[in-house]
Amino acid sequence: MKVSKETLPIIELENVNQRYTLGSHTIDALNNINLSIFKEEFIMVMGPSGSGKSTLINVMAGLERPSAGTVFIHEEDLSTLSDRELCHLRRYKLGFVFQFFNLHPVLNAIENVELPMLISGIKRNQREPRALELLRLVNLENRKHHLPHELSGGEKQRVGIARSLANDPEVILADEPTGDLDSVIGYEIMALLRDLNQAHRKTIVCVTHDEEMLQPGMRLIKMEDGRIISDSYL
Repeated sequence: MKVSKETLPIIELENVNQRYTLGSHTIDALNNINLSIFKEEFIMVMGPSGSGKSTLINVMAGLERPSAGTVFIHEEDLSTLSDRELCHLRRYKLGFVFQFFNLHPVLNAIENVELPMLISGIKRNQREPRALELLRLVNLENRKHHLPHELSGGEKQRVGIARSLANDPEVILADEPTGDLDSVIGYEIMALLRDLNQAHRKTIVCVTHDEEMLQPGMRLIKMEDGRIISDSYL
């Protein structure tokens, strides 16, 4: 969804660098990144392995503090926040979807979806109806009592998406959400993310390597060697 730049960005990166030191070598994972993300955009981040895609997501979410530069979420400078404050911000403003699902193996589907709410201190009589509502949203209500090993890859990812919505975040950050799925199931997961963007007004930032997942209206950011080399709407 193309948006007007007259609105303030939800997430903004200014002159962001991320450098890692490995022995006597240094790696510039991010190199002078300037990026503004606006409400209800669907952003696809693409580039070869090692181009900085996942590092960009981690820095954007405050999971890593950049070596230089500034990251803002709703104009709040993340560098001014303590680790506890960053955790609180992520818990309520950001949802995460992972390539390998990251479901708790001993919790069933509904319990996995409830987990972020449990951590947030929400009472069970509120958690359970919300989790069931989210499983219904991803068409998995009938699998609510199944453990992760009893679910297919696509079903695990649907649980992961439902879990990302538990605390009703404004932004969903998805790191290769279709990377461990076959193409047919991958399209279904991407269609679900598209619905969250269009029908539920979630801002989506999705790292992918698969050009077949691109659709008109998305914003495509291409990276190479830690730099943004192009940024355009499809």
